[in-house]
Formats: sequence, structure tokens, C-alpha cells
Amino acid sequence: MSHRTSRLRRFAVAVTLTAAAVALSGCGGSASSPSTGAAPNADRAAAAEGVSPDVNLDQCGKATRTVKHDLGTTTITGTPTRVVALEYSFVDALVAVGMSPVGVADDDQPERIIPALRDQVGTYKSVGLRATPNIQVITALKPDLIVADSGRHKAIYAQLSKIAPTIAYASLNGNYQQVLDSEMSTAIALNKCDQMKTRLAEHAKTMADLKATAPADENRKALFVRASEKGFTGFPPKAYTPGVLSAIGIKSPLPDSSGDASVSLTLETLVATKPDVMFIAPNDGPTLRDQWKKSPLWKEIPAVKNNASYDVDPNEWSRSRGLIASEVVAKEAVKMLYGK
Repeated sequence: MSHRTSRLRRFAVAVTLTAAAVALSGCGGSASSPSTGAAPNADRAAAAEGVSPDVNLDQCGKATRTVKHDLGTTTITGTPTRVVALEYSFVDALVAVGMSPVGVADDDQPERIIPALRDQVGTYKSVGLRATPNIQVITALKPDLIVADSGRHKAIYAQLSKIAPTIAYASLNGNYQQVLDSEMSTAIALNKCDQMKTRLAEHAKTMADLKATAPADENRKALFVRASEKGFTGFPPKAYTPGVLSAIGIKSPLPDSSGDASVSLTLETLVATKPDVMFIAPNDGPTLRDQWKKSPLWKEIPAVKNNASYDVDPNEWSRSRGLIASEVVAKEAVKMLYGK
């Protein structure tokens, strides 16, 4: 790995955000190339190493750009204007460069688009579920670019590519850095290179400023979990939300050695994990936590003992993702922990 790429991986985003690029206008796009890359396991495994935006930076500002992604390479000509986003993080990428999608896989629940994005997104056509988007609806929208999840949509990548140039990155199981990387590469495909470089530089400063608000002796470890009726799911350091928290200096109590994107917790293992803080994103209705609260073991958890357990919005903290969404998470975490 080059020194430059290594620095980017250590979140020194600004290092790669200073190169000049010329944004060109135009319309249309060519067809995607066949799928050539392996996708991460979409169920349990954490996403594999994705495509660094460094490999695409030389395409910035070109009238015709060949963009590398997790499932191959795709050539785009001009500036796409009719973009379909099949995950919320790609909606985030569009909004970050001042664009709106014509179609979104929003699970037929538009309220899942978080307030930080909603006003900028404007009117769009739902293309159905993120896991199984509606090919007919996508086709009818006549997109000139589709942005897909490389795990969820690998099986339909060829179909999507026949409709419009399609790029694919890890979103569902992508970690924080991978999601940032995918936003930069998406911007290159959109012919919005300069805009994204500027926005990512702003993002790096925002996260650094938020990190600076932590007390010098802060050493608490925070566990992010999703709570459902039958499960209490923790996310290890390599997962997306813990990566966001880590960027502002808040570490996870879970081990970093597992390749899993999530860990199913029992009450006993939760007690043994000893989180100092818990950020809990509960599903609607009763959750397993309601049962656990009746057990004396629940009160042994440091986060519960010290009144440092916080309920958070699943849409903002888990589903949405992206640089704008991560700023929402980071600001909320800082406010809850430090009152700032």
C-alpha cells in the first residue's frame, strides 16, 4: 500500500482532498463492464477491503471517466443527472455534492431518510426495498447512473448495468472509512470531484473539532447496539457506527479480532463486556431489553449503573450512513456525553 493511501486509511482525508480537478458538464453515459470483483458477504461478515478513491482520482474532471468499484469498472460520460441510489449512504453522497436522486430504494418508508438529508433530497420515486429493488421501476426512471450495494446487489448487477452505468460499493456492511471512500468515488462518477473534495475536507475538520471536545482523561468505552424483540446485537470496532465513534475518540469495548459485522449478545455476555456507555438503537415496540431490565444482572452493567445508556434513532445511527449521517451521529454522541 502506498504511503499516500495509508494516510487516507488513517482518516487523514484532507491529504487526498487538495488536488485540483475541473468539473465538466454534459449528459449520457456508457454501459458498465461485466462484474469482475468479489463482493463482501452481505449477511454476517464484515466488508472486505474496498476500492480506495485514490485509484479513481486520476479520473477527476475527465469528460469520460472509468471508475473502479467493488464489482468491476464502469465508464461514465458527461455529468449524470438522473441517478438512482439503492442505499441511503448513496443518497448521502448525492446530497453532499448538491444533487438529488430521481429514485431511491427507501424500503417504501420515506421517513427513513433522515432530516439532515430530507429537505435536500426533494421529490423522488421509490424503487422499493433496498434488499430487492424493483427493476421495472428503475428501468422506467431512465437513469443515467445507478449506485448499488456490492453485497446486496451483486446478483442483479448485470441487470442493473443493462439499464444504466452502475457502480457498486459496500454500504450495508461497509465500515466508516469504506463509506467515505465510496462517497468520493461516487462523486467522481457524478463529475462532482471538486465539490466532494471540499465537502470531505469540511467533514474531516468537523470530526476533528468534535473529537477535541472530549476531556483529556476520557477513556470510557461505548457499545453501540441494535435492540429488537428477540435480539440485542452489538457492533465491533470494524463496523460502521463504532468507526464513526472512534473517529471522535470513543472506543468500543468489543474485541477487534472478529471478522463479523455484528455480534449477538446475551445478557451474560453484555455484563462481561462491561460497556461504560451504551448507545441503543431500538426497534419500534417491545424489545429484549424490556425483559433484561427485570434481571438484577442488568443493573451490573457499568453504563446502566452510571446512567450512561442512551436511546438513539436507528435511521440516523444505523441505516443512513455517509459523511452527513456520520456527522449527525458524532454531534449527538458528543451532546449526550458532554452536553456540548
